[in-house]
Amino acid sequence: MLALKTVTPILGGGPVARSAELPSVDIIRVPTVRGHLRFWWRALYGHAYVAGGSEALALRERELWGGMGRAGNASDGDAARAWRSQVELRVTEVRPAGADTGKIDLGAPHAYALWPARNGKQEADVPRWKPGLRFKLEVTAPEGDAMAQVRNAVRAWILFGGYGSRPRRGCGSVCLEPSAPDITQWLPASADRASLRRLFGDVPLFSPELAEHPCDLPLLRGAQLFQGGASTRQRDGEKAWLAALGWLREFRQGTQPVSSGDAGLLGVARSPGEGKRAGRSNWPEADKLRRFARASRQSRSAGNAYPQVHAPRPQHSATPAWPRAGFGLPIVFHFQQKRREGGDYQPKEPDDVQLQWQRQVGGQWEQMDRLASPLIVKALPLADGRFEPIALWLERGTPNGGHVVMTQFKDAVPLTRVPFARAFRAQDDQPLFKSLQRADNLRDAFFMWLKETRKAQEA
Repeated sequence: MLALKTVTPILGGGPVARSAELPSVDIIRVPTVRGHLRFWWRALYGHAYVAGGSEALALRERELWGGMGRAGNASDGDAARAWRSQVELRVTEVRPAGADTGKIDLGAPHAYALWPARNGKQEADVPRWKPGLRFKLEVTAPEGDAMAQVRNAVRAWILFGGYGSRPRRGCGSVCLEPSAPDITQWLPASADRASLRRLFGDVPLFSPELAEHPCDLPLLRGAQLFQGGASTRQRDGEKAWLAALGWLREFRQGTQPVSSGDAGLLGVARSPGEGKRAGRSNWPEADKLRRFARASRQSRSAGNAYPQVHAPRPQHSATPAWPRAGFGLPIVFHFQQKRREGGDYQPKEPDDVQLQWQRQVGGQWEQMDRLASPLIVKALPLADGRFEPIALWLERGTPNGGHVVMTQFKDAVPLTRVPFARAFRAQDDQPLFKSLQRADNLRDAFFMWLKETRKAQEA
């Protein structure tokens, strides 16, 4: 039995995804917790089944956590068999801190994670709960290997996960109550690699040298973890969360130039804006989208030119490359249509577009729904009651045969399609955000920036 409490807002978590209704009962739902624990069990132990393929992993998961099995007949044996879960979960004594119905200002630090719950956009409204929700979780499993694996899955969920939506952006983070008698069995003294490995025993963690053949499955084996260090630890878990969330926000949208010693300026992710209006992004996607999007092509064919302020910059070529796809897909782009001084831009800026991903099935390109981010930013709870901001990049290969593509009006634009392996940077690009020039992939670019600008250390 574990006494737990949330330290960051819960986003959603009800039985219906993206529902605007607050659940009146079962605020902490056993099926939702079970889903999170199964994810972390796969992250911890999935590497052992990579060579045997997805069916071997699915079978072992069903044996432990239960499941219906795949369609088949009796000759398929265990693969078609239904399994009862060996793991029983029970949630009791739920004491919510209250529903959070306050307005979300998109300029506020927490809005970078909570924007799906912003007010005024009914189709995007998602319920949320204030930090401080308390509950007890009882977990029962057979003694031996099964119990050891389940305990590790619970540990990983507490340290790296959360409850509800957007746990990879730190929402719904949980920790043990400080009075827990065996707290050192669940929480580390520090976010360093040695302390974390001590908790998980023989399970390989944070060993990039072992990740020789990354698969689609997110794993902890070859993951990389960066910690803020002792100077960033907080008694307030929400403040530590905002620090970690701020790392990602600044890397993607920051406007303050940063020096990196002998390397000079790293540049800025976004040019400074005026008032509440954001400046122009120095990531290459917007310039490239302007070259491909339908409205801009129509404007050019009519003999019009871009307003000088929004002309695609030559440093970002017409070769498709979408570095931010490494943070997960889809990504929606809204172009500003109104001039600061009033009136619309002429010619018109592109209509809204998305970056999505596709793979070829039977000679046809099939649109895929979603690709989760491999990056987790959150507050990691420590045994002394403090929290440390961390950035965890899970080991995960890009989808086999996957391509990133721009879509507009629900149609893919074939000229923009590029394999994931070539999506980070085009050979003829000279990115205006200098951090993108100094690495071969998004993970290394982010961690290099994090070390040099926030003095974060690899665990």
